Amino acid sequence: MKTALYLPVTAILLAAASFSCSKSEGAAADKKTASIDSTTHPLYVIKAQAVKNVLRLPAQFSAYEAVSIFPKVNGYIKKMNVDIGSVVKEGEIIMEMEAPEIEENELAAHERFLKAEAAYDASKDSYDRLLRASKTAGAVSPNDLETAHSTMLSDKALCNSENASWKATETLKDYLIVRAPFDGTITQRNIHPGALVTVGTKTDGVPMLELQQISRLRLQVKVPETYATQLNADQEVSFTVEALPGRLFTGKIARQANSLDEKYRSEAVEIDVMNPEKLFMPGMYAEILLPVAGHTNALVVPQSAVVTSTEKKYVVKVSGHLARIVDVTTGNENDGMIEVFGTLSANDSVIAAAGDNIKQGEYINY
Repeated sequence: MKTALYLPVTAILLAAASFSCSKSEGAAADKKTASIDSTTHPLYVIKAQAVKNVLRLPAQFSAYEAVSIFPKVNGYIKKMNVDIGSVVKEGEIIMEMEAPEIEENELAAHERFLKAEAAYDASKDSYDRLLRASKTAGAVSPNDLETAHSTMLSDKALCNSENASWKATETLKDYLIVRAPFDGTITQRNIHPGALVTVGTKTDGVPMLELQQISRLRLQVKVPETYATQLNADQEVSFTVEALPGRLFTGKIARQANSLDEKYRSEAVEIDVMNPEKLFMPGMYAEILLPVAGHTNALVVPQSAVVTSTEKKYVVKVSGHLARIVDVTTGNENDGMIEVFGTLSANDSVIAAAGDNIKQGEYINY
């Protein structure tokens, strides 16, 4: 009897031990499934807002207008009225040349025109007299009248031709006087009185004179593609100049290329800068402080939520305790926040400090 009672008790104890072991293994399996814990990987609720930012971009000053001056006719430099740094007004004579052969050609052309004009006047007068006489029947033969008319037309054409030739030589003579095409400052002088110059002449690879308008400058900057669409016409920007430390200047956007440079994926933007005190010079470098308003359709997450690999950028969205890899593109970033664009919505939850160790479909315990 004692033996019969002992055996069932042993079986019960064995069964209890087996159940306890299974329960422990199940708990261990559950713990293994919940491999990511929100206490170590906190979640962030996505917000719909734009991230404002201030871009710092390198820029360079250039003259508002600039021209290299070359001779348009062959001749000798007779007189130089300017030197480096000379300030000139539009239309002012800056250089005079002399070319005796051009002056002689002009005089000869004028004489030919006067001769042709006299011949035309004579033939016209003859035709007019014959025309009046032809009113009397039989006084003038029709053939003589037609011949006089043809002669007059021929002389008129020759007169017009000689007049055009004379005007052309006068124009060449005018080229001996070089005038400033706009208000500006002479920044280069590479020629001196007495020098012989010919059309296309360069001195050591540079023009005779260089004229630049520096009372008004262009501040040129390349804006990356990401931010180009966020600029506004007449938008005010600030800039600093390394040569003038501690000073902040302002200007307005005057021109945009509205086209991207295919090599650098950026848009050329120009800011007009008035320079009456000549604080700035063409060629100076500056740093633009360009405010950007952000994208109106952007969603915002912490920068640490965006994982960047060699292939893509993504965030880890958490839905129903499961990790979902969502590809994104990024926009503005500021104060640790960044704009993202992808198949996401406001109020979605993402892992605030994600890493490539989190895999698709992984269980998130929160």
